[in-house]
Amino acid sequence: MKKVLIISYEFPPIIGGAGVYAHDLAIGLVKNGHQVSLLTYKTARNADFLASFEQKYLVRCHTVPEKKYIHFYLFFLELKKTVKQEHFDVIIFSDARAKKMGALFQPVLKQLGDRSLAVLHGNEKASFFEKPSLLLRAFGMQRRMLNFLRHQKKIVVVSQAEYELWQQTNLKEKLQLIRHGIDTDIFHRRTPEQVAAIKKQYAIGPDRPVLFSASRLVKEKGQELIIDSLRYIIREVPDLLCIIAGSGNYLPTLQQKVKDLGLDHHVLFTGGVSRDILSDYFAICDLFILPSQFYESFGLVYLEAAACGKTAIAGNRGGTNEAVVDDVTGYLVNPVSVEEISHKVVAVLNDPVLRERLQHTAYERAITRFTNVAMADKIIEI
Repeated sequence: MKKVLIISYEFPPIIGGAGVYAHDLAIGLVKNGHQVSLLTYKTARNADFLASFEQKYLVRCHTVPEKKYIHFYLFFLELKKTVKQEHFDVIIFSDARAKKMGALFQPVLKQLGDRSLAVLHGNEKASFFEKPSLLLRAFGMQRRMLNFLRHQKKIVVVSQAEYELWQQTNLKEKLQLIRHGIDTDIFHRRTPEQVAAIKKQYAIGPDRPVLFSASRLVKEKGQELIIDSLRYIIREVPDLLCIIAGSGNYLPTLQQKVKDLGLDHHVLFTGGVSRDILSDYFAICDLFILPSQFYESFGLVYLEAAACGKTAIAGNRGGTNEAVVDDVTGYLVNPVSVEEISHKVVAVLNDPVLRERLQHTAYERAITRFTNVAMADKIIEI
């Protein structure tokens, strides 16, 4: 048994990739028999969730209040106190702000280097080194972050795309590729009876086909292209319901487009949802779609869909090809081509044999190669 401390400002129920990573890693470590502690924010928004998480998984939560101008210092003080009171075999700086805190206080924390790991999720190279903000430049963050990363036992990258990106730097000897794993307690297949019950709960007809998309609602995530594609898709799948989950500043634009195109009967916006409800929507959908125009580092959401037994259509940019294998577990499409998106959606929805083949291979690949238990095991092996 190892004692592990995970440091992550971001943590559910506030949804973000790095926070989900910390959550899923903690559960994977606990399942593997390790003792886990978490250092994170505590606010009115997450207090109940943290209490429930601590009780359910026996993860000890060390928290600090959310204070706008002194949060790095408060985190540092709590970290310093925690590691003084208790010995940890592994210390993980999970999200961007945890790494910033580590970089700012590296001279004091350098004794942790032989047992600390930093995790890179996808935008750190640009935000820390290539295009840092004026504030980060004022604090000398480029130099501080490089020094911090050099003192880590290993630097964990969560995708092959990120691994290759960082191979071009003088940190390449520190890199360790360990892909993000899925929490299969949340994301799992349902029986036909369970699917029928969920559809009934959400007042969706038992035979109505469902297309599902979930992400932050920003222009580049591709929901606008999905809505544009629906004009053509519903000619072939007339009763289709497209469920779009997520919140963001692009929501009013998307809602107006649906209204302008007369698609109100075919589109349902749910707003932001918990991961449990997200899993419900995966369960009832016939196809998951997110034609992101971003150069995504990995694409965990496609694997979460796969763990629920569903195939996916993804944009063909960045590291999404690690999550979706084209014509094997789903399809990779040109994310700005309405014609290509429409064609693939119709092909999957109208061909149950094809859909079953894609779903089967997606599910088997997800649960054999991408679980949080496997991810946690590889972290401990470092």
